[in-house]
Amino acid sequence: MVHVEKVDVPERPGKGAWTSVWLSFGAGIAASLAANIAHAGASGGAKAVAGWAPLALLLCSEVMTKVPAPRQRWLRRVQVICTVIVAGVAALASYRHMRGLALEYGEDQLTASTLPLSVDGLVVVASIGLVVLSQQRRAAIAAERAAALAPAVPARPVPPDAVPEPVPVPEPEPVPVPPDAVPVPEPEPQSARVPLPSLDVVVPPEPWPAGQPVPPPDPEPDPVPPDGADENAAARKAWRDSLAAGEPLTGKALGDRFKRSERWGRNRITEAKAELQAEQEAGGDVAGGTDQQDARVPVGAGVE
Repeated sequence: MVHVEKVDVPERPGKGAWTSVWLSFGAGIAASLAANIAHAGASGGAKAVAGWAPLALLLCSEVMTKVPAPRQRWLRRVQVICTVIVAGVAALASYRHMRGLALEYGEDQLTASTLPLSVDGLVVVASIGLVVLSQQRRAAIAAERAAALAPAVPARPVPPDAVPEPVPVPEPEPVPVPPDAVPVPEPEPQSARVPLPSLDVVVPPEPWPAGQPVPPPDPEPDPVPPDGADENAAARKAWRDSLAAGEPLTGKALGDRFKRSERWGRNRITEAKAELQAEQEAGGDVAGGTDQQDARVPVGAGVE
């Protein structure tokens, strides 16, 4: 719940105030204009010059009342000073022409000197009234716009005593079922058992045929060392292990295991044979010559 904050908005001037002020100002300008033209010469130029000062004052008053005042202070001062100068010139010209006209019509010196002041005073009072009414109208317009754009203020919290108690809602009455109605079967409760995952059937491997020798398992490949010398030593050891197992590796098989060429594998086999031959010769001091001859590696083993 929200409510709009009340803003004091000044009222605009009524039509009656505007009418009375404009009538007073128009009467003063008309009297001054008529006296100036009547006292001027017979030529049209003299009458136009004499009637210009009251007309200039009328135009200045219209601008001051209809056009908003400038925001710059120095412009406002210039506008006020120029308006005062125009009013002074119009008052002086009106005073002299009306005094001369009154003397021509046989009025005494005192009356002829004071009668123009009534016209000039009426014009001054009416001019001030026009300025005041225009300011009130602008202030009222600005206040109306501010009231229209005023933000909504949240309402004050309502005390708990003022909150009404909730009204209980009556329960709906059961709908009667006709005797010939077909009963709707209730849904069967689902089983709470969790389904087991399906297991694949594992077929056991077939037994090895009888009478055939079981081949030895493939030796696991040694990791390739980063250094070239260690790789050569690993290749020689792999070939000697295969020779001890009874199935020496060929140069191509040894090169494929270490991701090298066949020629490289043959060179490693040659080096392994030389190492094996040196070991056998070193052990010949203890064993007999016949044993050394039998223990030598057969020529061409591991070479295709």
